[in-house]
Amino acid sequence: MGGFRILGLEEVVIAVRDADKAAEDFGRMFGFEFRGGWRLDNEKIRIRMEPLGETQLHLMEPTSPDSVVEGFLEKRGEGLNHIAFRVEGLDSLIEHLRSLGARLVPDEPVEIIHPYTGERIRYIFIHPKSAHGVLVELIEHLGPGKD
Repeated sequence: MGGFRILGLEEVVIAVRDADKAAEDFGRMFGFEFRGGWRLDNEKIRIRMEPLGETQLHLMEPTSPDSVVEGFLEKRGEGLNHIAFRVEGLDSLIEHLRSLGARLVPDEPVEIIHPYTGERIRYIFIHPKSAHGVLVELIEHLGPGKD
């Protein structure tokens, strides 16, 4: 396997009905402060974020009844939604995964300016049916965003 590397665990993401309430609860339990937060209008979600070393804990709530996260909550209730790996060589990794028959969602990576860091990133998901029931996000950092 060449052309890509998994650099580490980027995020652990928990789907919740109310990110502020969940942040309060996790704060009381573990002393977290959840100072970071943003909305992703294209995904119809709102995030509260707690940095944990090189990883982040995200509490994610839907902002619309037609959000994919709303569907997840209706079907499964609150809980672990997905994990994300930080990768290098995303295109090579996508090619490799497709050669193995993995289902990727969406079909092509999404590129955005990260609303918290201002960095350009690309991401794509491996469907849970291709990853033993776990939704896995692959994130590639591309460098500073444009102003």
